Amino acid sequence: MVDMSTPNIAPFSSIRIDKDAATPIYLQIAEAIGSLLASGVLPPGYVLPPERVLCEHFGISRMTLRQAMSLLDREGLINSRRGIGTVVKHSRLRKQHQDFRSFSEEIRERGGRPESRLISFELTIPTTSVRDFFELRERQKVYEIQRVRLSDGEPLALELASIPEHLCPGLERFDFARNSLYQIVEQSYGLRPETCSEEISAQIPSSEQRKLLTLPIRTAVLVVNRKTYMDDGRPFELTRSIYRGDRYSSIVHSVRNKKSILKTQSS
Repeated sequence: MVDMSTPNIAPFSSIRIDKDAATPIYLQIAEAIGSLLASGVLPPGYVLPPERVLCEHFGISRMTLRQAMSLLDREGLINSRRGIGTVVKHSRLRKQHQDFRSFSEEIRERGGRPESRLISFELTIPTTSVRDFFELRERQKVYEIQRVRLSDGEPLALELASIPEHLCPGLERFDFARNSLYQIVEQSYGLRPETCSEEISAQIPSSEQRKLLTLPIRTAVLVVNRKTYMDDGRPFELTRSIYRGDRYSSIVHSVRNKKSILKTQSS
């Protein structure tokens, strides 16, 4: 048995392997380590012990251990890094589509600490498509706010938000590195963003985006284009958010409408 004083091995002392059970050993190990990850015993960034140490501890072959690690890797729970070893990955922020929250609200809901780094703040003449969405007159301007959004100090998204000036005059007086945009417009302007629609796509990041988000090599990004409306139906905000593909996923809940399907089949 491996000495429990060996670096990084102590958390695995609670795992018990039943070699006579019907469940394959590699699956027992994968499920047990997965439980340690889910409970936070093995936090993000934790470096697992070397293969040799784990194999000796569990009394298994390297092939069996690699089968277990392969399962955890496919589930996005761990990642092998050259020169470092096998590292516990950060869990992805999962967006529930029926929930409409700001970035700050989303992070706090998950127990994190939201932060922002202001890149630019401009009052500008909008493009034709932006002007048409907000139903603006000629020469009416919009605020364009570009920020890096962080969770617990780590860059998660690059966000560009556009808001009509006439809805929030004097918006430039607020500190957007410290305050939530939605909190500002609700408390200072009495506006109530209520609904939104989102279009999500994947793309290869630019060199600037990769630098701002400190993206690992060969990591894609998810682009979320959101249109937000107030409680009275008026368009309020256009947002383009670029999320780290290794830290963000989206869950869509759909309902099979039999009436609609039958109508389509009969036409």
